[in-house]
Amino acid sequence: MKRSRRSRSIPIPLPPFDGLAAYHLIQALEGLEAEWNERARSHRFFGKVKHPLNFNPGIIKSGDWASSVPAWCDVDCRIGILPGWTIADCQAEIVACVAKAARTHPFLADNAPEVVWSGFLSPGYEVTGAQDSDAVLSAAYEAVFGGPLEDACFTGLTDTRFYGLDYDVPAFCFGARMENAHGFDERVELEAVKKVTKTLALFIAGWCGVEVT
Repeated sequence: MKRSRRSRSIPIPLPPFDGLAAYHLIQALEGLEAEWNERARSHRFFGKVKHPLNFNPGIIKSGDWASSVPAWCDVDCRIGILPGWTIADCQAEIVACVAKAARTHPFLADNAPEVVWSGFLSPGYEVTGAQDSDAVLSAAYEAVFGGPLEDACFTGLTDTRFYGLDYDVPAFCFGARMENAHGFDERVELEAVKKVTKTLALFIAGWCGVEVT
């Protein structure tokens, strides 16, 4: 009679990368975001803006199925910077932040994450040299809205930067009143759209020297 031998499972230690390693890095970058916003308090334009800089981990992809320990994780982020800050300096701070955080994680310390710069890189933009066009727009705005046109600092990215930074053409944004930009409930005020259309028509006429009666 043969002796049967029961098989015994032997636990195999897995690297402690359970998908939460990525969140360790995200939390570190949130700390850098807070540090940058504190630094922004001394900026001449954005010093009075509450939380002008945003770190957004917009896409997180990890693993192949729910029952496996993930062997990979990609985090796609968007990080804003201020006018006057250089892209190279900010990149260096981000890389240093990720590297420092990785050294304190049991898995990432021996499996360094890779920082890849995707999409486009844009410095902050400040409009200058637009006094003439601003004066014409201000007059058109006051005629339609019945009050003075005020300058504003915008924390998002607009295509005006292409003209100002790449082609030396002074450009600024002007549009309808809006709420919750890039949110699921982004919207504009319809009455403001009508007034903005009239303002733009008057601006074009004034810029071209056409008298409107």
